[in-house]
Amino acid sequence: MINLQNIEILIPSYNEAKNLPHTIKSLHDHGLKNITILDAKSDDGTEEVAEKFNCKILIDPKKRMGFGYSLTNGIKKSKSKYLCIFDADGSFDPKSILEMHKLLEEHNIDFVFGSRYLDGNKSDDDTFVTTIGNYFFTQIINILFNFKTSDALFLYLFGKTECFQKLNLKEKDFKICTEILIKAYTFFKCREIFSYEAPRLHGETKVNRLLDGFKILINILAMYFKIKLKKL
Repeated sequence: MINLQNIEILIPSYNEAKNLPHTIKSLHDHGLKNITILDAKSDDGTEEVAEKFNCKILIDPKKRMGFGYSLTNGIKKSKSKYLCIFDADGSFDPKSILEMHKLLEEHNIDFVFGSRYLDGNKSDDDTFVTTIGNYFFTQIINILFNFKTSDALFLYLFGKTECFQKLNLKEKDFKICTEILIKAYTFFKCREIFSYEAPRLHGETKVNRLLDGFKILINILAMYFKIKLKKL
């Protein structure tokens, strides 16, 4: 029998008050109630929503210090056996968490990544631009690092907390997505499963696709040379 309290759900957020009720209820429906909201000082009532649903809340010292900062802070402070990174916008499928846990336990691995594109599947949240961008970054990472991931930019991830904390994460913004994937696949045992991504419920994404895409590309190349020189 799984002790679901051992699984802590980390949800980075900024102004997600409209999305959080659906997101949290969907997790509760699967018995997942150990939820921590990593908030970047929202001003739309996100904190009040989290309190209403009895979630733990970690608030950044300053407003919008970065997606990566919020996530790293939550990972460092976790005392749970397992962690799962989950999106606030209602697009992630919570039933995948139990599938990830089962795969991790049965195969004695460290991380399980969700993939929107495994076995030819697709995301209902994608546009033409994001589809091309995700394919481009996934191919670059697979070529440079000799990985076999099918989705390099989908940070739906389940793993052992002790392994998360050994990643020694540095990035403070959305570059952390590829930092986590590259370090996890390089130094730990990883697998992936298909997980359906629904369209975002409310509001706009916080990702600047052009600027953040450029930063991610530079970071991928920098990590490649660091690993090649064994300085990561």
